Amino acid sequence: MTDWDLVAKIAGGGFGVTILVLIILSLVAWGMGLVIQKTARATTESKGNSEKE
Repeated sequence: MTDWDLVAKIAGGGFGVTILVLIILSLVAWGMGLVIQKTARATTESKGNSEKE
C-alpha cells in the first residue's frame, strides 16, 4: 500500500528545493546585473572624462 504521508513529504520537499534554487538564481542574476551596470557606467564615465581633456 502507498504511504501517502511519505509521498507528500517527498513531493513537498522537491517542490520546496526547486523554489529555493530558483530564488537563489534570481538573486544571483539580480546582483550580477547591478555589478555589470555599475561597471559599465564607471567605464563610460571614465571614457567621457578622457575625451573632454
